[in-house]
Amino acid sequence: MPKVHKKNAIVAVMEQIGIVRIATTMTLGLVVSGLAFGLAVTGVTRLNNPEVALSILGNESTALATRADQIFLEDAGNPKRSAELLAIASIREQPLNPTALRVLGYYADAKGETKKAEQLILASQSQSKREFGSQLWLIESSVQKNDIKQALVHYDLALRMRPDSQLLLFPTLTSAIEDASIREALKPYIRANNGWAAAFLGHANANSQNLPALTELVIKSGGLTDKDASQAQKLGLISRLVSERYFGEARQIFLTLPNATTSRLANSSFDAADRDGRYGLFGWQVVDDPNAGSSFSGKTSDEKTELAVFANSSTTGSVASKLLYLRPGSYRFSAQLSNLDRGDGGFLRWEFRCLSSSDAPLIWTLDSINMLKQATFEVQSSCPVQGLYLIASGGKGQTGLEATIKDVAITKG
Repeated sequence: MPKVHKKNAIVAVMEQIGIVRIATTMTLGLVVSGLAFGLAVTGVTRLNNPEVALSILGNESTALATRADQIFLEDAGNPKRSAELLAIASIREQPLNPTALRVLGYYADAKGETKKAEQLILASQSQSKREFGSQLWLIESSVQKNDIKQALVHYDLALRMRPDSQLLLFPTLTSAIEDASIREALKPYIRANNGWAAAFLGHANANSQNLPALTELVIKSGGLTDKDASQAQKLGLISRLVSERYFGEARQIFLTLPNATTSRLANSSFDAADRDGRYGLFGWQVVDDPNAGSSFSGKTSDEKTELAVFANSSTTGSVASKLLYLRPGSYRFSAQLSNLDRGDGGFLRWEFRCLSSSDAPLIWTLDSINMLKQATFEVQSSCPVQGLYLIASGGKGQTGLEATIKDVAITKG
C-alpha cells in the first residue's frame, strides 16, 4: 500500500468527495424574527455555508468547526492560525465536537506534533466514527506504522460510513492486494456482509493490474457470502482472466463455482448449463448477431439441448465456441446435424485451435455438411488449453444457411 503525504492526501480526498461544500443559493420559507429566525438559518447553513450561519449566531459550534475546516484546507501544508482558533472556539461551545477535534489534530500534524495529532484524531473518532476525515488520517497513520490490520479497520469504517468514498479508496486498496499480507488481512472483510465487499471486488475485476493476486484473494477468502453476487463476480473475473490469457487462474475460479467439475473442462456436449450460462466462458458461447449466429433450444426438462445455427447470404463467421482443457493424447471428434438448409456454397466448418499460443494456431479443421462427421486428432503437451469453434457461411443466393446440431462429442481415442 503506497504511502502518501498525509496533508496532500487528506486535502485531495476531502475536496474530491465533497466534505467541504459551499452553497451558492439558499431559499428561505416563512420569515420569522429574533432568535428563532437565527436558529432556523444556522440549521440550514452551518454545514453548507458556515459564514452565513456565523454572521447570525457567531458562537454556533457546528458552523465554527465547519469554517475552521474550510480555512485549514485552503493551505493544509501551512495552515492559518485562524483555523485552530475557530476549532478551539467550537469546542468551548461543544466540548465533544468531532469535527473541531479533527481540525485541531490536522493542525497539530501540520506543525509536526504527531503525537498530539494522533490523540486529537482518536478523540474525534471516539465521538463519531462518521468523522470521515479522522478515518483518512488514521488509515495513513496505520500504513506508516505498517499496521495493516488497523488500517483495514479504518478502511472498513470509512467505506461503511461514506459509500461515496469508494471511488477514492478502492483504487489504493486494489493496488494493495498485490501484497500477500494485505490479502490475508482482507479475507474477513470479503466474507462480511458489510455493504462494500461486492463493489470492491467488482472494481478489482475491472481494474486490478495483478490478476493472479486477485484470484488468490477470491479463492482463499471463499468469495462473497451472497450466492448471486458471488456468482456474478466470479463469472466477471473469469471473463477477464480468459481475455488476458490467465487460463490457469480462470480454471481455478471456475472450480469454485457451485457444482463445477473437472469433467466439464474436457466436455464438448450441450446441456442445460449452456442454456442458462451458469458457467460463463466455461460453457458453450453462442454468437448473437443479425447476420450469422446461434442459439440453444430446449427446456431444462428436455433430455437433449440442440444448437440452432444460421448465416445470411454472403455472410461467414464464427457462431459458437467452447473453451477446453484437454490433456495430451489422442481424441475423436464427432458432430451430428438434425437438419440442414443452405444456399449455394453455404457450409459449416469446425476449427480446433491451440489457445496456449498467442496467435492461437489451427490444429485441425473439419467441414461438417454431412449429417454425421468425425475426425481424429492429437493434443500435444505444449497445448494445455484449446478452443473449439463453429464457422457458418450462408453461401450465395437469397436463402442463406440454417442448421440444427444435435450433438458434439470429444472422446479419448
